[in-house]
Amino acid sequence: MADVPPTIQLTGPLVLGYQFNWGLYGVLATQLYTYHQAGFRDSRLIKFIVYGVFVVETLQLIMATHDSFHTLALGWGNFSDLLEVWFTWFDLPFLTGLTSATIQCFYAWRLFVLSKSYVLAITIAAIALVQGAAAMAEGLQIFISQNVPGTQTDTFKTTAVWLGGTALCDIIICCAMFYFLSKSRTGFRTTDSVLNMLIRITIETGMVTAVVAIIELTLFLTFKHNFYHVVPAFMLSKLYSNSFLVLLNSRIITSKRLTTSETFQSHTELSISRETNRTGGMKLDLAHRTFNDDIAMVTFSDNPNKTHQNPPHDRVLCDV
Repeated sequence: MADVPPTIQLTGPLVLGYQFNWGLYGVLATQLYTYHQAGFRDSRLIKFIVYGVFVVETLQLIMATHDSFHTLALGWGNFSDLLEVWFTWFDLPFLTGLTSATIQCFYAWRLFVLSKSYVLAITIAAIALVQGAAAMAEGLQIFISQNVPGTQTDTFKTTAVWLGGTALCDIIICCAMFYFLSKSRTGFRTTDSVLNMLIRITIETGMVTAVVAIIELTLFLTFKHNFYHVVPAFMLSKLYSNSFLVLLNSRIITSKRLTTSETFQSHTELSISRETNRTGGMKLDLAHRTFNDDIAMVTFSDNPNKTHQNPPHDRVLCDV
């Protein structure tokens, strides 16, 4: 018991971790409702990932609530209950690794669609699968050892691979998305503003998960025999799920911006046509732009010969 820290170093991080877990779950529920109401015509695979991730996060929340009730309510005043594993081995490392690896593999697929690079996509997917497997391995190690105070020592290698691989994969995804989206700029103000918005969302969501993973790894390796690392651990899985849905739901804003731009352009063309018919001058046809948003991956092209149509909301967002 010489290595056992003061009670506050165990209960304090647990309370904060459970609160952040519930708060981020509320944000996730709102994001899912927005996605459902938007009526995106996504493929069955994407919808399976979206709703599957929400089911996994709900299961994680139920298990974490069970642990918090047993630790902080039923076990109040009993120090040994603070050192019980309960479902922590499964709801923290195991489910977090499953969620993060799934979402990172999704990003690898989207980057392949954007860049047509097998090397980049396979590299990202490989790192994602390795870190996910390491997270699951850590969960099994904790379950087998049942040694909460010695968790940092027993799972040092697997945790380093898990969280280090998570941060590395997120950084690669952010850099690659920034590079390829930046190359897609066309010079048109509207299209470039949409691209800038997508770049900003990608960097913000990707870097948040990478920074939290680094913070968790640092706390895990620096502070022995306490629960400081539990706070970011409870946040990591929900942050991945929220960032994934934020990226998908950003198509709503993209569609509105483009619809507004196309409406303005149509009115401009109509005004020019009427004016030229009255004066007998030259009729000016503005070049039309076609927009294709493939899960927040955009391509723009100028096609003056194509008849302009103002596609409905779900067609602008494109099937995948």
